[in-house]
Amino acid sequence: MIGFAWGGICGSDIHYFEHGRVGDSIVRNPMVLGHEFSGTVIETGAGVTGLRPGDKVAVNPASPCGTCGFCRSGETNLCTDMQFMGSAARLPHRDGGFSEIVRVKAAQCVKVPAGADLRHLAMAEPFAVALHAVAMAGEVSGRTVLVTGAGVIGQMVAVAARRAGAERIIMSDVSPEACARAARLGADEVVNAADPTALSALTATPRSDIVFEASGAPQALDLAIEAMKPRGRLVQVGFLPPVSPLHLAKLLTRELTITGTYRFSDEFEAAVQAIAAGEVDLRPMISAELPLDAPEAVFERALDKARTLKVMVTFQ
Repeated sequence: MIGFAWGGICGSDIHYFEHGRVGDSIVRNPMVLGHEFSGTVIETGAGVTGLRPGDKVAVNPASPCGTCGFCRSGETNLCTDMQFMGSAARLPHRDGGFSEIVRVKAAQCVKVPAGADLRHLAMAEPFAVALHAVAMAGEVSGRTVLVTGAGVIGQMVAVAARRAGAERIIMSDVSPEACARAARLGADEVVNAADPTALSALTATPRSDIVFEASGAPQALDLAIEAMKPRGRLVQVGFLPPVSPLHLAKLLTRELTITGTYRFSDEFEAAVQAIAAGEVDLRPMISAELPLDAPEAVFERALDKARTLKVMVTFQ
C-alpha cells in the first residue's frame, strides 16, 4: 500500500470530471481519478522484495496482462487486456490514485532515492508519454521539430525532443498565453496559429523534418501536414475527434509518413530515472499546487487554460 504524496491533473481527468467520458471510455460507476502520482510505501504484501515501508516511489498506472501477443513482444502499451488506473475503459473501472492510501502492485512502483522530490516525480507519467512519442519519431538528432499544441504534453514532447538532440524546436498554439509560456519554457520559435501571417511564414517554405501533433485539433493536423518537408514524419500524439475534416493531398505529394503514439511501455522507468537524476527539470511547468481535499477548486483552476499549464495536488 502506498501513501499518496503528489499527483498531477491530466486532460483525461478533466474530461471525466466535465463530461463523464474520454472518447469511448464512459463512466458507468463511481471511479477515483488520477494516474499521475507518487507516494511512500506504507505496507508490503507477503513475498514482496525490493520495497519496504518508508520507501519513496513513482507509480506506473499501467498494469498490462503480460500474456497477450503485444505484451510478449514488449509492446505493453498495446496490451489487449490493459488495466489502467483512473480509466473507465473497462468494467469494472480501475480506480485511480487520488486517495490518501492506494493499493498497487509492487511491479508498478519505481523506487527513488530518499531525497527525491515526490512532487517532481509525479510528473513521470506524462513525461513517459512524451519519451514514447519521440521514440516513435525515429531519428530526431539534428532535425527541426514542430510541436503543435503547447499544453503539458506538447511542452514535455519539446523537452524530450531536445533531450534526443533536436536542433531546433518550433511550437504553435492558438492561445497567446500558451505561446508566451512556450517561449518562456525554451522553444526556439513560437507561432501563434491564430495569426494567418505567422502561419504563412511556417508553411510557405516548409522547414519541419518532424511534427508532433499534440493538440488533437483537426486544424493543427492540417497545419502539421502543410509545415512538413517532403518525406517528413508526423507523430500524432493528441486524440482527434471521431470525425475530422482533414486536407490530406500533401500526404501523397510530399510522401509524408504519419504514425500514432499511445501511452508508453518501458519509457516510464526511463522518465523516473531522468527526473530523479536531474537530467530534466519539468517543475517550471507547474502552475499551481492545490489541496485535493477541495476538488472543485482544483478542477476550476485546471480548466483555466489562460493561467494554467499543470496543476499538482496533495492532501492537506
